[in-house]
Amino acid sequence: MDITNLKILLIEDEIADADWIGEILIEENCFDLELKHVKRVGEALEILSQDTFDAILLDLSLPDSQGLDSLAQVKQKAPESPIVVLTALNDQNIALQLVRQGAQDYLVKGRFEGELLVRSICYAIERQRTEVTLRQQALMKKMLDHIRQSLDLSDILSSTVAEVRQFLKTDRVLIYRCESGKAGETIAESIDINKLEQSGKMNFIPDITKVFFSNADLPESSYLKAIEDVVALPPSDPYTLAENQIRSILTLPIWRNSSLDYRHESFGLLNNHKTITREKNNDRLWGMLVAHNFSTPRRWLDWEINFLEQLTTQVTIAIQQSELYLQLKDMNEQLERLAILDGLTGIANRRYFDKVLKNEWQRLAREQKFLSLILCDIDYFKLYNDSYGHPAGDRCLQKVTQTIQEVTKRPADLVARYGGEEFAIILPDTNEEGALFIANQISQRLAKLRLPHRKSLICDRITLSMGIATQIPHRDDDPSVLLGIADNALYQAKNQGRNQIVQTVQDQDQKPQS
Repeated sequence: MDITNLKILLIEDEIADADWIGEILIEENCFDLELKHVKRVGEALEILSQDTFDAILLDLSLPDSQGLDSLAQVKQKAPESPIVVLTALNDQNIALQLVRQGAQDYLVKGRFEGELLVRSICYAIERQRTEVTLRQQALMKKMLDHIRQSLDLSDILSSTVAEVRQFLKTDRVLIYRCESGKAGETIAESIDINKLEQSGKMNFIPDITKVFFSNADLPESSYLKAIEDVVALPPSDPYTLAENQIRSILTLPIWRNSSLDYRHESFGLLNNHKTITREKNNDRLWGMLVAHNFSTPRRWLDWEINFLEQLTTQVTIAIQQSELYLQLKDMNEQLERLAILDGLTGIANRRYFDKVLKNEWQRLAREQKFLSLILCDIDYFKLYNDSYGHPAGDRCLQKVTQTIQEVTKRPADLVARYGGEEFAIILPDTNEEGALFIANQISQRLAKLRLPHRKSLICDRITLSMGIATQIPHRDDDPSVLLGIADNALYQAKNQGRNQIVQTVQDQDQKPQS
């Protein structure tokens, strides 16, 4: 057990007992001692709201509080500080109740010497540290499980700040995202609303990020800060600018490294955690983990800082994992787009057309609604390519595509490149009048473009031949039925001189069923 410096709060109303305890602690000379003495629980609670202690020595018979109630009040105010009860009562039942309610030890006045008191204090501190370590491990395991189970970085960061605030018992914890050359932003935070109300800042949540991160030349040594009381800082310190907003603060950097060196095969806890090796040339400050109190000072303990540094390592891994997932997702989406889109025109390809036609056929067969299909063919397009060249032919296909898309605006409509110079348009829930209207609109818009075609045998500009088929799908039929009808109509349009629209409506008498 390595304890060299102790800061102890003694709550004792008997001056003689207080002096005696102070003397025997000094006589033992086991550590550097800072002893703070108060006579009432109320005084102790006020001090504990301003300061932290390694251990608390508590008398049960005080002017303003007695027995178990004294322990409950002090424990609630300082849950992380080990409490050793000092009392004149030699009652095993009371001793057992006190231990169950959070006291680390129970000593009867007049029955212990300095050595026993020192040992009791040291053991109490060690047991408290063990309890804290177990909570650290539980929190770390919870975080690791969350990282494994979730790829949503926002969810992971929100959970992290909430858990850290509960663990530290501090007023606010946030994660600040740094952007190179830009103003950063708070992307996750957890606030103790009760403390915010008590601080009088309910309608004003401090934007402390502007204070610490407004300086683009912030030195690396400033990234990790543990400030017990902002009021005590020299006026030249930039953190004093936040004096009216915060009282104590802890900041830790979250590094983003392009190369992670995983030292262990699996995640471990605390001393066996996954290590990130930071290369100087690859370091990039991704963000900051910030914890602070609104109105009260707080001593940030070394073990708290060490634990949070390990936790930010896991946050870094979560960032890497999330960014990799987003990259893979983006790549998959690009591959999916490449698989369904025509590379030249950017509209659906034949493969995706077949899939959508089948799906719409099945859906509209269930709903008993019309499905229309238009097949378009650019007239004498081979002669156009021969005359103007294939690059010009590609540009022509793109302009025709744009014209068709300007007319087919409904989300369910699909325009696809069906072949070299052929296009197909799927029009769900569209009867024969609606399909004919769309075809005429396409023809009229294309005529207004007046795309030149000097080799056309029917006109001096680009024209389209179109075949339209409309039908209410039957479950027992195949969508190839509709495709065949539209193809036959297109053949008739071309055979009758091109630059025409031929429409075939199958089963003219059938109407949508209500």
